[in-house]
Amino acid sequence: MIFMSRKIVILYEKMGMGHLRMAGILEDMLKGDDIIIEKYAASEIVGSSDIDLIVNTWNYCIKKNWIRFVDILLNFLTRLFVLPVLDVAEGITLQKKLEEIKPDIIICTADGYNKSIGTYAAQKGIPFYIFITEISIFIDLVNPYARHICYFDETVEAIRNYNFDLTYYSYHVDHTMNLFHKITYVLNFYNDFITHSFKNSIYRNPENKLIKNNHAKCHVIGPLAEKRHFDYKDMEALKLKYELPKNRENIMVVSGSIGGRFLLSITKRLIRECNRPINLLVMCGRDKKIYDKLRLLKTQNSNINIIPFGYINHFDEILAISDCLIARPSAGIFIESLLNTTPMITFDKVTSNDKGTLTMIKKYGIGEVCEDEDALAAAMEKILKSKDVYQSNIHTLRQMYCFTYEEKEKLIREVILENNSVAYGEEKSIFMDPVFSNN
Repeated sequence: MIFMSRKIVILYEKMGMGHLRMAGILEDMLKGDDIIIEKYAASEIVGSSDIDLIVNTWNYCIKKNWIRFVDILLNFLTRLFVLPVLDVAEGITLQKKLEEIKPDIIICTADGYNKSIGTYAAQKGIPFYIFITEISIFIDLVNPYARHICYFDETVEAIRNYNFDLTYYSYHVDHTMNLFHKITYVLNFYNDFITHSFKNSIYRNPENKLIKNNHAKCHVIGPLAEKRHFDYKDMEALKLKYELPKNRENIMVVSGSIGGRFLLSITKRLIRECNRPINLLVMCGRDKKIYDKLRLLKTQNSNINIIPFGYINHFDEILAISDCLIARPSAGIFIESLLNTTPMITFDKVTSNDKGTLTMIKKYGIGEVCEDEDALAAAMEKILKSKDVYQSNIHTLRQMYCFTYEEKEKLIREVILENNSVAYGEEKSIFMDPVFSNN
């Protein structure tokens, strides 16, 4: 008997590291003798350099702590005005490229292109999966044809709240469109989501109970990161490895790999207000300027032992030996904190894509959300006094889903390769995929 190899195409985008990291994790989980895996950045397939401008703008604003500005500009205005144009321009180009690649299965870990991919996959009868690396979501992470793989039940609630009768989901977009249909699609999108934005939001965060408006297919796997985050760690050996002074609690401060003012601001705040002996482990990533400033920073507070780190390959080890984490609430660092059972402190002022982290922290009591830095010292004191309670809450949340890396790998292989796992909320019956037609 001859077995045919299946080609899995994984599309990611060069926005931070989350999309690419998840593409790598999925590749590791799905590889096999009868599986061919190809990874592509969607923007590179369509020959677009626009993503570089978006990434550079995002990183610059985050480093400057211009949170509200970059949120409105890139999360909302760009999606509202540029996304439908992207669908009828680069999206159609992407469909043509996929026809050349000829995948048997498509997985996307990014946003922006899922409408075009979903249209192509539906026409060809190809299984299509969207792996959602956030908790709260935007319109372009939901597709009527796709199966959505996500971390928590709350994300499913957000996905199911969208109205699939609206233009973005119901209008057929491919190479057969003439100019009239392209203009009609863009104008109808603007009418739905700009003129009627008061009732048709492009964004969902499950902080409140959301009404179910569709039957999107979803699979929930619980928190997932690289396998090393699941591995057993000898805490005492790691503390010796990193030469951390004893009789002090370890507090990690992190702002992703880009560093920025956030790290310096938090450090100076704790120098002024911290009254207990701590090792302050400041993860500067690739921000050498902040790293150098922290190395030269003088403090009269004997309680604070500042230990700055540059970019390291064993971030999970530092996180595991930390008693508390102070960070921007990106989904990536939040997920890693759960897997290492490290309570997290973060702040209300965040971009919309990170608000899901705040929702989870508050709902399950697994950390503290501060209104501003004035509340930081008290929040840290609260966590350190009751660390076991927060860790117990983290453990309870994780036990709601499959727990180990191997269990998650088995589930993902069942969902994607065997396609015999019943989607979240589905009965064991045939699920009818939607039929697309131009409005």
